[in-house]
Amino acid sequence: MFFKYIRYVLSISFDFAYNFPFFTRASHNPDRYSQKMRSDRVRHFIRNCNRKGFHMEFIVSGKENIPEGQVLFTPNHVSNADPIAMLALQDKPIAFLAKKEVIKMPVIGKVVKTVGGRFIDRFDLRSEVKVFRQIDKDLQNHPDLSYVVFPEGTRTQPPLYEVGTFHAGTFNIAVKRSMPIVPVCMYFTDRVLNTNYHYKVYPIQVRYLKPIMPEEYENMTTAEIAQKVQKEIALNVEEMKTLDRDLVKKLNHYSDEKTNKVLMLPKYKKVKQIKG
Repeated sequence: MFFKYIRYVLSISFDFAYNFPFFTRASHNPDRYSQKMRSDRVRHFIRNCNRKGFHMEFIVSGKENIPEGQVLFTPNHVSNADPIAMLALQDKPIAFLAKKEVIKMPVIGKVVKTVGGRFIDRFDLRSEVKVFRQIDKDLQNHPDLSYVVFPEGTRTQPPLYEVGTFHAGTFNIAVKRSMPIVPVCMYFTDRVLNTNYHYKVYPIQVRYLKPIMPEEYENMTTAEIAQKVQKEIALNVEEMKTLDRDLVKKLNHYSDEKTNKVLMLPKYKKVKQIKG
């Protein structure tokens, strides 16, 4: 069961050991290095790890929808691999708003701290207010910095991974600074870290949707913005589901029988039967 994690550790251990001193210095004293330098270093590390161990194949569309300058990216949230995917794909310097538990996660916590991520205690309102002020200050001090926030606030759950409710407060980051909002759809990052899946290649569909510009949302409440973004992402995720089977089959050179087998998890079948 844990062979997958052992393989990951062995495949990325050299790169992580090489970069660990820099990640430690940069996370403890971020002003010592430029935002671009920290982002570029992390991106290079993630791409090496993916090539050697994770084996994610990104099927990306809509990058032309990303405006110049600062942007608020708002992806759906399926797994702890979501930040890895965003870092691997995005050429802009980006930072993350993440739950405080991420700090303790091996590798992921370290790279999120290195790029200047902020961590929130979801059960402490004062902490939340403080973190949003810090993010606003970060964006003010680093004009080349964009932010990634997962509006659901938590990961969606198997077996259906339906897009959850988007929290309106997420979008205050963009509204306060009049930033474009770029909805991002991702499917299906969960398989990368899930020990029940053992693919040769993990197809990850990523779509950058049309940005919502400040002049479009200036007369909208943050709740209305959240509903609009949630609806657009949910529609695209449903479309991605229809493409997934063929991508898994094609990229892994599986037969129809093998494809059907690897797409289903026995424990999730049981859950469905019990609920039914």
